[in-house]
Amino acid sequence: MLLGFLSFPVFTRVFSVSDYGVMGLVLKVILLLTVVGKFGLQNSVQRFYAAEGASTDAAVRRRYYSTLFFGTGATGTAVMVVFAGLLFFTPAPLLNPDLRYLFLFTAALILIRSWQPTLIGFLRAEGKTKTYNGLEIGVKAATVLLSCALLLLGKRTLTVFFGSTIAVETLGLGLLILYLYRRELLDFTSVDWNYFRGLALFAFPLIGYEVASVILDSGDRLLVQHYMGSQPLGYYSAAYNVSTYIEESLMVPINLALFPIYMKLWVEKGKEETQQFLSRSLNNFLALALGVVCVVLLVSRDVIVVLASSRFQEAHRLLPVLVIGLLVYAVHIFLNAALLIHKKTATMTGLVVYACIVNIVMNIILIPRLGLQGAAIATLASYLFLVVLMGHISFRLLPLKINYIGFARNAVAALLAFVMIRPLEFHNALLNAAVKSGLALLIYAALICLLNPAIREELLKHFRSGAKEGEPARSPLVVTE
Repeated sequence: MLLGFLSFPVFTRVFSVSDYGVMGLVLKVILLLTVVGKFGLQNSVQRFYAAEGASTDAAVRRRYYSTLFFGTGATGTAVMVVFAGLLFFTPAPLLNPDLRYLFLFTAALILIRSWQPTLIGFLRAEGKTKTYNGLEIGVKAATVLLSCALLLLGKRTLTVFFGSTIAVETLGLGLLILYLYRRELLDFTSVDWNYFRGLALFAFPLIGYEVASVILDSGDRLLVQHYMGSQPLGYYSAAYNVSTYIEESLMVPINLALFPIYMKLWVEKGKEETQQFLSRSLNNFLALALGVVCVVLLVSRDVIVVLASSRFQEAHRLLPVLVIGLLVYAVHIFLNAALLIHKKTATMTGLVVYACIVNIVMNIILIPRLGLQGAAIATLASYLFLVVLMGHISFRLLPLKINYIGFARNAVAALLAFVMIRPLEFHNALLNAAVKSGLALLIYAALICLLNPAIREELLKHFRSGAKEGEPARSPLVVTE
């Protein structure tokens, strides 16, 4: 995540706004096709490893590894070839020649990125976490370094960027294949296509959820390109990427920790303990989200200028709406806990599909009328629709207690912090972003302590008695009563 964040200011400065928009569009289309190409088989890697991949029988192990490896290669190749064929036969008026060239040039990434999750999945299943992390970070770092070096020292074209990406990811893939080949786990004669059919049947239902999630996240880029062109798409992509960095910096660590904790509570402590934990976690997240929204409203222009340069400052109007939308979407990880616990994965897929339909329809209606702001509003509305619908179904299985009074108090605290900090102006984007965001968070934290009796009481107890050694500290943002 950090490597991606650090490369963002480089790419927004070496590419024009239009080229940056096209780059984002191409990557999103490749991502969608990759989801189809990998066919969900990375899930089969984990599901069947214990029985097949870890077998003491060498022939069974070879069948498992070889079938998954060559099977994924077959599905990825098929999607790549079909995509390339469609590009050749698409009439010229429907597809810009430069865009057609870039799609053909990057088609190889469909196969590469279809294979990667399966091969990386082998390392995860085997428990080789050091190798897994080293390879993932190494490939990302090498891609960023090579592409940035070539772009800064040579031609600043999208071909250079995508060529660097293809080269590094191919090398990483080759190292993984060599690693498995030397262990005598890859042998085409060991491929069992009947066995592959079983692996594919298990994985296939999960494709729908992945495809729908990608369309929900990325479908608006295609519509912005269609209605407004690549220059506005560049502004939209920059704002969306910054919003994604903000949302993921909060949600990735929470999500990684949340799932194993609530599953363990469900198994060992039961429904009530799980409800209490998820309710506290959700209320704490809502308090944190309000603080983030306050900061974004104050420094959106400064953040865009610092990270993406002044050429992209038009994108700052989109940032608050997109950040609120993505933070609303982030709430779903607390709500889908009940669906995962009760194995309602088909329901999850259906909900995301409904949200996709809402997103596409609203984009078609709003973009011609409101422009980029319409696309941002469509994103917010579709995510809100998803969360409300998911909450309605999830709460039937595992109702969570939202402290609406505490949320209202925190909203007042955020509003007061915004009003107090807004008049400050330092006439320097970096100074503005750093000072105003820091002060806003400090004031917000102080105000929620003052406005919430439960937090005041907890803090007073803490200061009077002192923290006991070895006792886990409770979060100061707990707002449940």
